[in-house]
Amino acid sequence: MLLNKIEFFLMNNPIRKLIQDKIEAKTLRKASNLPKEKNVLEIGCGSGTGTLLINKYFSPKSISAIDLDPRMISKAKNKVKLSNVTFEVGSATKLPYKSKSFDAVFDFGVIHHIPNWKDSIKELKRVLKKNGLIILEDLSIDTFNTVFGRLLKIILFHPYKEMYSEKEFVNYLKKSSFKIKIYQRHYPLYLIKYFIIVAKK
Repeated sequence: MLLNKIEFFLMNNPIRKLIQDKIEAKTLRKASNLPKEKNVLEIGCGSGTGTLLINKYFSPKSISAIDLDPRMISKAKNKVKLSNVTFEVGSATKLPYKSKSFDAVFDFGVIHHIPNWKDSIKELKRVLKKNGLIILEDLSIDTFNTVFGRLLKIILFHPYKEMYSEKEFVNYLKKSSFKIKIYQRHYPLYLIKYFIIVAKK
């Protein structure tokens, strides 16, 4: 699902980048224990901020990064000049990669944008190697049931009717034979509910 103008701005501003660097990426690094020199995939890479942080904190051998929005891929290619990174337009529900290609898949708040999100989980499982990791930080419909969340619901365009609850998401991971290693809930300043999960195939 493509971002509207407000979401495009929110995902491409210095505050968002600072939060990703100082909070999100560091938290995921501590939680995952992913070894260096691995082949990884980032879904919904946006303008490449998360890609740079994956390279900074996880030191992978290679990063394949996709986004559904061609505008974002164009921005990412202009911003990220790393020899171990490739960007391309692509959907998380139909990944353009062979099965068992990656040691880990990263998601910085993308799957909640996908109406047929279960298909994306199936695809992530397909492209992961044995014992590969899903390393994610994401939202659920529960986020938009808070006071602040209801305000966000007015200005942000999401597939709310198809969006999973947190419990539903976790249960589907388990049903898909992922073993959840880390599961953390966060609710900073009682504004945004989100969760961090590291799960092994």
